[in-house]
Amino acid sequence: MNHSGDDERLFTRVGHAGWADHRHFGKWVFGELAGSTSTTGLLAMAATGEVIDEDKCRMLDDVAVILTVADPRIYPLKLVRLASAYGDPLAGQAAAVAAMQGAIVGPQISQDAAFWLMDVASELGSSATDLMDIRRVVMDHLLRRGRLSGFGVPFRKEDERRVALAERVCARNRASGKYWTLQESIAEIVLDVRGVPANVGLSVAALSLDMGLRPGNLAALYTGLTFNVFLANAVEGAGQAPGVLRNISLEHVEYVGVPPRKSSEARS
Repeated sequence: MNHSGDDERLFTRVGHAGWADHRHFGKWVFGELAGSTSTTGLLAMAATGEVIDEDKCRMLDDVAVILTVADPRIYPLKLVRLASAYGDPLAGQAAAVAAMQGAIVGPQISQDAAFWLMDVASELGSSATDLMDIRRVVMDHLLRRGRLSGFGVPFRKEDERRVALAERVCARNRASGKYWTLQESIAEIVLDVRGVPANVGLSVAALSLDMGLRPGNLAALYTGLTFNVFLANAVEGAGQAPGVLRNISLEHVEYVGVPPRKSSEARS
């Protein structure tokens, strides 16, 4: 029921249930997608609203594999283990997805880095391959922003995922893309000036832009493509259901968020 008084209609491109077949983003599920579309293709379609061609899907497969770091000591996988310890893998997965909203780790980094790379490319214009101009623009951003998205590698000299992704990008003949070559130049400049290496988030951002993906979709896309990492920890965590996680003292718990809300009946 519409309580606003407006005659507002909601439309969707996502899907329509039929009788003999169903529609998904304008495609027949059995007649067009079955047998020709991979899980990666479906996830990419869900995040972008577009059909991604097979060649790009294979590249996204490589990205998903390279981003597979399922060590439960890493946040937010710690949260997955905590939530799933109460016996339900779905609770662990839900907690992980909620934690990714606006996070400063994971897929959100690639999305932020993509927007930043577009800003840099826009400022450079036709001089996007001129190293002196790139250095000038990057230095200006460093002075104004301080910290740049896609940089920083804790406890090691380089991000091994970035190295592995570069190898796959070369193998798939995508190393000559506009944003890929730009991020390589930027990474060298920042390392020289600040001594801070680039991480895989910058690489993923550049590759995604070269594939024509919209930056605003990247956090959702790569959260979906790396869901196996959440799932693995959620299933194992629920199976173990360790008491050490099920019996955390409240003195070790701090709530950060909006205060509890009371209904109008409770206030009266």
